[in-house]
Parts: sequence; structure tokens; C-alpha cells
Amino acid sequence: MVRVLQIIEDMGLNSGVSSMLLNYYRYMDHEKVNFDFMTFKPVPENVREFCKANCSRIYEVGALTGKRVIDGSLKRKIEAVLSAHAAEYDIIHGHEPNAAFIYMKLAKKYGIKCRIIHSHNARGADGAVKKLRNFLLNNYGLKFSNVRCACGQKAALYLYHTLDGVKIINNAVDTSRFMFDENVRERMRTELGLQNAFVVGHVGRFAPQKNHEYLLEVFKKVYEKNNSSVLLLIGGGELFEDIKAQAAKMALESCVRFIGITDDTAAYMQAMDVFVLPSRYEGLPVVCVEAQAAGLECVLSSEITREVNLTGRVKFLSIDSKNTGTWADTILRYAGGTQTLAPGASAGKFPERGKECYTKKRQADAALVADAGYEISREGVRLQNYYIRLAKRARRHGDRYGR
Repeated sequence: MVRVLQIIEDMGLNSGVSSMLLNYYRYMDHEKVNFDFMTFKPVPENVREFCKANCSRIYEVGALTGKRVIDGSLKRKIEAVLSAHAAEYDIIHGHEPNAAFIYMKLAKKYGIKCRIIHSHNARGADGAVKKLRNFLLNNYGLKFSNVRCACGQKAALYLYHTLDGVKIINNAVDTSRFMFDENVRERMRTELGLQNAFVVGHVGRFAPQKNHEYLLEVFKKVYEKNNSSVLLLIGGGELFEDIKAQAAKMALESCVRFIGITDDTAAYMQAMDVFVLPSRYEGLPVVCVEAQAAGLECVLSSEITREVNLTGRVKFLSIDSKNTGTWADTILRYAGGTQTLAPGASAGKFPERGKECYTKKRQADAALVADAGYEISREGVRLQNYYIRLAKRARRHGDRYGR
């Protein structure tokens, strides 16, 4: 068996990286490859139970903060784990590049021969000071790794400044779970009281990166032109209450629904008519893969990599402050014919879909996502085999082996 120690800040439902990693883990043969986890945030009980059922250990080393880096308490916690357990691991796989200068250096010190850094973002932080800090820390951490992975080309170029020698690991999903289901759509829209609404959907952590302030400005213009519109916001985070307050100040309380964190994003996506993500930066967002698997039209920030367009029904728009009207008009193109389509009805206001049945067309998008290399049942086996190859090479050649 190949044992992998995964280093991840947050294993909660609100984290796209956690969603990606646990998706992959579910579709591996745990007698061939097994994961343990080192994490910096408290682990939800359902994730803890999943790990326990799969004989995976979780090492919680406390918050990843500047204070704990400076006073050495974070390093001491990590070193206590690695000094005791490093010999048990063939591979360490780090998803937090800005902390790699601590855990990768220690992994090398204690003899873990295969050390993977994984880039999940196309930008380092929100502010100039944090960007500079992460640039310096990331480049120092890279000195102690010997395998480079990324979720896409833009994320690879951000962290490594090259595509050479970088393994792209797609943010794959269970397309069958997200495939459009007319019955689920009807149930969800009934439960939410949205039978006749035009539903604009967004999934994302409430943080500066996701740009919720801009999304509310866009949606206000959508609502002014179509007062049957409703915005579903799924997720949690440090700005949750601030964004709720902003919605109230803009008199949007009646048409913006704050769903919070959920383990059933797929069901909510069935209820949506269009998916919107005006992020300031991303790597290759797994929620966009999920939305396309659900057959949704997507309107995304132009800061997001074009690699995420798997179905041909993704629009990229600038998040310039003067462009909110264009966003609203683009979103409203998808307002016709989507609310209460009966089986066999056509979506006549969708020129891209012609006369095809709305249900069949949304279902067909799951196959497009799968064929693009984003079906987790296939990609999980590929990543499993990749780990096995890396472990074999590391055992033969130590730190010096090809990727």
C-alpha cells in the first residue's frame, strides 16, 4: 500500500480544495492507496467519520496564522507529527504552498522522499502585502518539494512560472450526482417557493476572492429588469454577515436567499437556471465543473481560466465596476423558458439549444464534462496509479527521480 499524507488547511464543506481531495479519495482503492490528513482548521464530524471508516488519521495542528509561524508554535506542532510518523509515508502532498517552507522542509528532514506541491489558485492573496508575502514563502517552499502539480495551466503558471514538469490534476466531480434531474428540480423549487422564479445561483466561500459585493450590484440590475428573479447564495465564511447586511441595505432581502453551507449543492444546482461566479481570482474552480455537470449556463469572471469551459456554454466577463450592466444583460438572456418546463417541452428562447428538449440538453452536459476528463470515477483511478508510480520511483531513486 502507498500511504500519502495530505496537507490541507480546511477539510470543511466550504472548501473547494477539500471537496476536490475527498472526491478523489472516495474513488480510490484504499488497499492500494490510503490518505492521512494534516489540517489547520477543525474538521467537521461527517468528514471525521468518513476518514475513520477508511482508516485515515487526521492530525490537527492548529490555525495557520502569521503569529503561530513567527512564534514557532506551528512548526513545533507539525514537527511533532512528522518526527513520529514520517517513516510511515511514501508521499507528502501539500495543498498549502505558502506554508510549504515549514512542512516540506520538515518532510525532507525526516525522510519523506516524494514531496508534492499542488497549486490551486491563480493568484496569491487579496492584498498587495499578502501577495508579496506569499510570493516569497511559496518560492522558498518550492525548494523542498520535488513534484509539482496544479489544477490547471493558469494555476501552474502562477506558482511555478512554467508548465514544464507540472502534472495537471483535474478538479473532477461525480457527474452522475450532478446530472440534471427534473424531479429534483421540481422538488427543490417547490420547497424553496421558487416555482415561477428565474433562479440565479452562486456557490462560494464568503471571502474577498469571491467578490460577493459585485455580485449583489449585478443582481440588483437583474432584479430591476425581471422582478421574478431570485439569487441563491450557497456557502459560509468571514464575510457572510457583511454580505447579508449589504443585501438588506440594497433592499434585496426578499429576493436574495442565503442558504449557508450545505452537503447537497447538487440538489440546489438543479433548482438554478444560471450559475454566476464573479471571482477576483481562481485556479480552476470545482463549482464551475459541478455547475456544468448540472447542465447550467455559466457567467464567470474573465479572471477565471478558460480551461473551465467544458460545455461551450460559459461566458467570461470583465469585473470592471462599469460592467455590471453587461453582466445583468448576459444573465437575463437565460431568463426565458426555464421556470416550469414540462417533460418534452422545448426551450425556445435558448438559441444555443435550438429545439432540443431542455431536460435532455441539461442532462447531456454531464457527458461533456466527463469526456473532458472531469469524471471522478475515471480520474480517481488515474491519480491512484500516479501515486503508485511516484512511490515506486521514490523507493528506487530517493529525492532524484523523474516526474
